[in-house]
Amino acid sequence: MVNVAVMDVPSTRSAAELACAGTTPATGEKNLASSIPPALFDSVARPRYVRGARMRKDVSRPVEPESGSLALSELESLKVVDSAGEEVGELIDVVAEFSSEAPVIRAFFIARGDEQLAASWGQVAEIDVDGQRLLLNCPACALGAASLRAGEIALVDAVLDKQVVDMRDRSFVRVQDVILEARDGDLVVAGVDASRAALARRFGLGFLARRLPRRNGDFVPWHDVNAISLRLSRLNFVEAFAELAKLHPADIADVVGQVGPRERAAVLGALDASLAADTLQEMDEDARVAALAEMPVARAAKILEKLDADVAADLLADLPDDLAEELLALQSDERERDLRGLTRHAEDTAGGLMTLEFVAVEAGTTAGDAIGRLRRERPDQHAMSYVYVLDGEGRLAGALSLRELVLADPEQRVDEIMEDDLVTVSADTDEEEVGRLMTKYNLLAVPVVDDEQRLLGIVTLDDALDAILPEDWKHRLPRLFG
Repeated sequence: MVNVAVMDVPSTRSAAELACAGTTPATGEKNLASSIPPALFDSVARPRYVRGARMRKDVSRPVEPESGSLALSELESLKVVDSAGEEVGELIDVVAEFSSEAPVIRAFFIARGDEQLAASWGQVAEIDVDGQRLLLNCPACALGAASLRAGEIALVDAVLDKQVVDMRDRSFVRVQDVILEARDGDLVVAGVDASRAALARRFGLGFLARRLPRRNGDFVPWHDVNAISLRLSRLNFVEAFAELAKLHPADIADVVGQVGPRERAAVLGALDASLAADTLQEMDEDARVAALAEMPVARAAKILEKLDADVAADLLADLPDDLAEELLALQSDERERDLRGLTRHAEDTAGGLMTLEFVAVEAGTTAGDAIGRLRRERPDQHAMSYVYVLDGEGRLAGALSLRELVLADPEQRVDEIMEDDLVTVSADTDEEEVGRLMTKYNLLAVPVVDDEQRLLGIVTLDDALDAILPEDWKHRLPRLFG
């Protein structure tokens, strides 16, 4: 334990006020004692964390923060004790003044029974990580109610476990911890830790955290952090949206998943309808339903029109019946008929998984004519895995890959180069059987046929995997197509 005396300007405040500030009327002297926190980055010497002490300022370090840094996760659940030694409550969040450089810590939120209190940085005497306590230099009566002011952020609530953009390579990283350090008498946010070691440390697996290798880029200095979701919800929506619209739909979906319903509706309402539909398809099922239900009906109908038919049908099945009927009524006659047909199938069957977007040509069509049709219709990527060939009665006769079609002589007929021994499924085939067949035969899509071999639709590999993979795996794997 080290006591550091910092001399303030002589005060004219009353003795009671000085007592709450942790000073004496005679000198105005503060005792800023601190314990030694655990080293966060395997430094040899365990640094002391001293409130008011100056730590070396080096914002240009590309990989690691200062060895004397403090992790936000170390502060969560600390016992808060006032100047009289009485327990006030438990620390639940740390508040910073938002800045693009190094946000300064302004307050600590404390849970005390059913109420939440706030202690300012100036009311903190000591942060004792090893002792699991935060000591105040004032009595509990000096604390106010917890509230965020304009421009402030609560780090646990708004940053921890959220995805941010690392502007060094414009990649998304998940914030596993927030790194704080002392600079010029303030406690500031130095950056975020995206490492597996940080996650292990938060779960109390310190022995594992010390053994996990650290990668270049695990630590992101705050000036390289773009917290888009935070800016959408609390700060500059227009500026953040302009950046958001340039991202991949999967990344937009990640950001939208981190904001509230109002911000989510604003984003999806402002995006181009096609981009909004692509984003909706990347969101999880519950979020899709909620997002569509929040939109004005006309806007929702327009986006529904842009969605893949199988996704749109699943959404309609999950919406309230009156809203689903209202949206269907605003679709074209052909689209409405297709969607109603899809909604009749159980979701866990091939009929529930299939899409109506596929390419089929009649037997006798030349390869050149088939390619010309593809150019005119410009189908989605997943619909071009195979070209299906139908006989004169509309029954599935065979299929050929896009590669086979492109390499064929333009005058050659498709039925001369097609594969006629096809793996097919019926509309009521269980989704797990569909996935098993597709992985067994390495298929990018499997045709769904009726009892007379008429082509009803196709199940694409991404939809089959999405149906059978465990929920937590789905977020680790990118969409394979489209």
